[in-house]
Amino acid sequence: MAEPDVASAAFARAWSAYRLINQNVDENDERRASLERFIRQRREAGLDDVEMLAVAGLKFLKTMDQSGI
Repeated sequence: MAEPDVASAAFARAWSAYRLINQNVDENDERRASLERFIRQRREAGLDDVEMLAVAGLKFLKTMDQSGI
């Protein structure tokens, strides 16, 4: 059985939740690529829990929003 792609699952969950909260954000917003990079970096650093990665991703997006990036 193939191991699920934890980073992809976490990214999909975080991006979906973010867009539910921020309905004016386009599916292809530039934050999407930033989030994907962020989650992949955390995964490569050893974080392997989908939920923890998704929460970290949402915190990252919130920080981006607050800083105006």
